[in-house]
Amino acid sequence: SGGVAISNEPSTDKKAFRDLWAPTSVDIAYEQSLLGGRWRKCLWNLPFNGISVAMNGITVDKIVNDQGLRRLAFDIMDETVAAANSDLAAHGVDEEFYLNDEDKRKMMELSDNMGPYRTSTMIDFVEGRPLEVDYLFAKPVERARSLGVPVPHLETIVAQIQALQRLR
Repeated sequence: SGGVAISNEPSTDKKAFRDLWAPTSVDIAYEQSLLGGRWRKCLWNLPFNGISVAMNGITVDKIVNDQGLRRLAFDIMDETVAAANSDLAAHGVDEEFYLNDEDKRKMMELSDNMGPYRTSTMIDFVEGRPLEVDYLFAKPVERARSLGVPVPHLETIVAQIQALQRLR
């Protein structure tokens, strides 16, 4: 079997990545910046996994259809974008890879069309399994703090989730 050569040319890397996954039925998304990709994943995971658990196990449709929770999701997205872009800047990542309003719009549009989707963390919560609080929630908050980026909504959600987990 053949391998995939990784070069210093972004277009070559992207083509190799797509060629690797072409024979599968897996939906893929290519990220030029691994750090940017991690933060883009957080852009959905932090608000939707967080709110779904903090609200005692609700589905995504309940979040997007409630005016207050929808606004909270956007507030957490705003905080995530600020932390992400500060982190990307601290790592010398070019601004073209920063998160932006279009990323937030796409995440909310995706969420609007999910229906009664149960987030992975909410499933763990309602089934009484341990939650990935540290890596999914606490680490992004710690990184934001270390960069001097205020994330009060996210800190509140994390505190609620940690308390729920301790009180079990």
